[in-house]
Amino acid sequence: MPSDRNAPPRAPFLQTPDALIDDVTLTDAAVRLLQAMVKLPPRNARNSDAVARTLRMGKDKTNAARKGLRAHGHWHARKRQNREGHIRDQRLASLTPLRTPDAVAAGWAAAEEAARLGKDTDRSRRLGVRILNAAEWYGPRAAARPHPTEPAVVEPAAGTPAARPTRRRPPAGDKTAGHQTPLPLPDGVTALTGPLARYAEQAARTLTLIGRADPRFALPTPDVAQLAHLAGQYLLRGRRSDAIRAAIVQGPPPEGVHHPAAYVRARLLRYLPPLPDVRDLAPARPAEPPPHTAPADAPPPVRPQGPAHLIRQGHGWRAALRAAAPPPG
Repeated sequence: MPSDRNAPPRAPFLQTPDALIDDVTLTDAAVRLLQAMVKLPPRNARNSDAVARTLRMGKDKTNAARKGLRAHGHWHARKRQNREGHIRDQRLASLTPLRTPDAVAAGWAAAEEAARLGKDTDRSRRLGVRILNAAEWYGPRAAARPHPTEPAVVEPAAGTPAARPTRRRPPAGDKTAGHQTPLPLPDGVTALTGPLARYAEQAARTLTLIGRADPRFALPTPDVAQLAHLAGQYLLRGRRSDAIRAAIVQGPPPEGVHHPAAYVRARLLRYLPPLPDVRDLAPARPAEPPPHTAPADAPPPVRPQGPAHLIRQGHGWRAALRAAAPPPG
């Protein structure tokens, strides 16, 4: 029976180009892997290894497929800072080969726009681009959950005679410092206390000066006090304040620093100098003088009050004979 109703519009989808299907230089595994990666949602949480496991592809076949895709402009990588402040590799899969720098930049821009919106756009659909594990950079932040030890406050209904519970007020003073949980120090790094506290104080001054010189690395007072123990390890291990400044300032990401405290912590851990050798710290022993040896042709030493000494002093041969004579008895 004919109906006047129109069929609902179909959702747009990504279509594999004919040039990619007819390309005989790419292996079947490479084409399958590329199609599976591009079919992921724009804001996905999977990398190429996870996609390859769903296709039952081994490690060697996966590496060969990625190598072939990279050579033909379908697989690209760059370094970007995630929301935790860590520098990670971003991977881009593209159905359309991107071989020029302008084409690669356009592909990244289209994939970023789709990841931020959580859906494909006209540009991303036309190029067939997808950022792998995009949720690490563009996913929604986790909602703040209540602390498990704090009981939930139940508000009575309006108009009921029940007394309303009193709310807990934060302590007076610095509220940020009272509720901030410090991150643990890595293995092999201890807090600088006691006689070593001077290294933490000097490192705190260095971090403050870096933040004043460059607002991108400006840290609040609690973060400076926390990171001073990590930065002080540079001074404790024989480095100077310039090494701390170089580890933080040199080579910032092009998109900017989103979380200064996490970024500074990651950079300090990345370039942390090794511990000095214990043998270098031991005091050097003074070198013992070599034993005195007289040359073979040197005259024998003159014995004081001996016959030769008396003759040289002008006492005559009689005094020398008396000195050379054995004692009586």
